[in-house]
Amino acid sequence: MAAPFSSFPDPELSSLEEKLALRREHFTQHALQQNPAALVEGLPARLIQQTLASIQADEGSLWLALENSQILLPVWNNGPDAARFVGSFRLPATQGITGLVFTSGLAASESEVCFHQRQNQELDHSLGVLTWAMLAVPLKFAGELRGVITAVRLIRLQDLPELTRVPESTADFPSHYAPPAAFTPGDLSAMETTAAAVGKLTEHRLTAWVLGTEE
Repeated sequence: MAAPFSSFPDPELSSLEEKLALRREHFTQHALQQNPAALVEGLPARLIQQTLASIQADEGSLWLALENSQILLPVWNNGPDAARFVGSFRLPATQGITGLVFTSGLAASESEVCFHQRQNQELDHSLGVLTWAMLAVPLKFAGELRGVITAVRLIRLQDLPELTRVPESTADFPSHYAPPAAFTPGDLSAMETTAAAVGKLTEHRLTAWVLGTEE
């Protein structure tokens, strides 16, 4: 957004923009290698948390790309099983709906995700859940696509003791069971707005690190 008044660029400052961008990238790569969660701790994470609550998601995650964008690593999650996979589960960047959003740069809203052939089921199986509804939006900062923010509505298998195997369609659910609702277009819009804001906050953090003015 441009300044709401007449202004002229300061040539002395303008000449520093390229150098600042290079330093931000340098700091980004160092953070991704040493402590990627530090990029989004604090205010960015709290903003995601608020949006997830507002759209009634069961939980959500923030994934960052590592190893030359070959791997997506969950660096933040607000669910009860976060300690079991945050910072340790590694999703190939070309797999699952999360990977599709990362490689395409396009947001996605899906329902009946547990039946989706493209979805990577490894994490769900390890946690004993089925992902039913999912939003995934790209996260950009410092001039590049850096990751994905996801929101999910889950089915916890422990809540369905009648099941004797992992369901392959809705016909496998008990007749009395109603799965979670799908997300709405408004929910997706809220997540996209949040991802844009988180990107700006993260870029501001990087600039503060570069200038030595950390909050």
